Amino acid sequence: MPENIAIELQGDSFIAHGLCAKNRMEDKDSSSPLCGVKKFITRIAGLIQPPSREPDLEFFPFTRTYKISDLEHLDESATDRRGNPEGMPDIYTLGERLRTIGKVIDGHNGRVIRIFKDLHQIVFEYQDGNGQSRKEELNNTELYQLQQSYAARRSSVESGN
Repeated sequence: MPENIAIELQGDSFIAHGLCAKNRMEDKDSSSPLCGVKKFITRIAGLIQPPSREPDLEFFPFTRTYKISDLEHLDESATDRRGNPEGMPDIYTLGERLRTIGKVIDGHNGRVIRIFKDLHQIVFEYQDGNGQSRKEELNNTELYQLQQSYAARRSSVESGN
């Protein structure tokens, strides 16, 4: 999960720029099974013993490019991992945040222009169905409430109410 991220539509691609904690970048870079075991042991030891130093809060910039097909694949795999289709997805995951604001944009027959997320809010710009530019800012509480309202509507439609 990035500390902050900005996503911008350029042609048919989405360009994501952001900052990620150094320890998360290192986790992604190591893929050997032995490395995974070492990390697990290190994390358990950290829970048992008090930390001997301040946590490493160094951040690294990253840039990723995603095509529509990449996003469809990511969405399908996230949906498969969700398990219980009636369970509430975690709003603090980037994917669920993007799905939630995507519903807002779709509700206005819009097209995304730019998205920015940090630890406290998500800001998104889009062009509505009439060609007007719009910008919305939602803090974490507002985003959670929006997700809950969409889930409630979905539940009432599925139950036939």
